[in-house]
Amino acid sequence: MKLHLDGFLPFFVSPQRENIDVVLNEPTILGEILVHLGIPVSEIYMTVLNGESVTLEETLVSDSDVVRLIPPMDGG
Repeated sequence: MKLHLDGFLPFFVSPQRENIDVVLNEPTILGEILVHLGIPVSEIYMTVLNGESVTLEETLVSDSDVVRLIPPMDGG
């Protein structure tokens, strides 16, 4: 699975990087993968799987998927 972290989300992974390749042997719930990587799900505003908005807690991902995580935006 290809995982892209937007905004400040790379801060939570070591080493800090925007793109992460995650090898999955079987479909896995995306939220479980993020917990394993140390990315707090509370910091994610939107989850996009293969170009479609999905819910983080119920989404199964497989090795060929592309996921983009978007944090809340603030500013003006």
